[in-house]
Amino acid sequence: MKMTKLSTSLLAILLGSLILSGCGYSLRGAESLSTSLPNLQLNLQNPNSEFSRLLRRSLDTAGVALSDGGMDSANIAASRLSVTDLRVQNQPVSVNPAARAAQYEIRLSIDIQLFNGEQELIPRETLTVERSYFEDIENIAGNQEEVEIITSEMRRELVNLLIRRLQAPTV
Repeated sequence: MKMTKLSTSLLAILLGSLILSGCGYSLRGAESLSTSLPNLQLNLQNPNSEFSRLLRRSLDTAGVALSDGGMDSANIAASRLSVTDLRVQNQPVSVNPAARAAQYEIRLSIDIQLFNGEQELIPRETLTVERSYFEDIENIAGNQEEVEIITSEMRRELVNLLIRRLQAPTV
């Protein structure tokens, strides 16, 4: 009896995985970006920022060979990704009974553009991530740490959004 339940469970798992793989489903990060962009010239407005470092690391992990500009013949033929500086907007969303801001919204955004030679694959496009948080007026130091943690998570989320956008079909 127990063996039959185990066999049925294993059969159901096997059947489910076959169905998912047959319809083209794959986990995030399972596809390689290097097949569609083997070489990438990266033009960053602020190449020394934390966002730029995260982006380089993610592209390296995806197997993309990076170059930082220069106009030799190899770079002209490669795909070029232009990324503007990270813009951070922080604005109050709601107020507490004492008429002080209680909830804030943080918005991080960048503009990207992708070329292959002279052909524009992704026209200038803005990628944005948003998150809101509540401010505790009793714990200012804790609030600053929370904002730093949230902003760091949002940078990683924006890099992942950019990588997914590069994997998506282009214009």
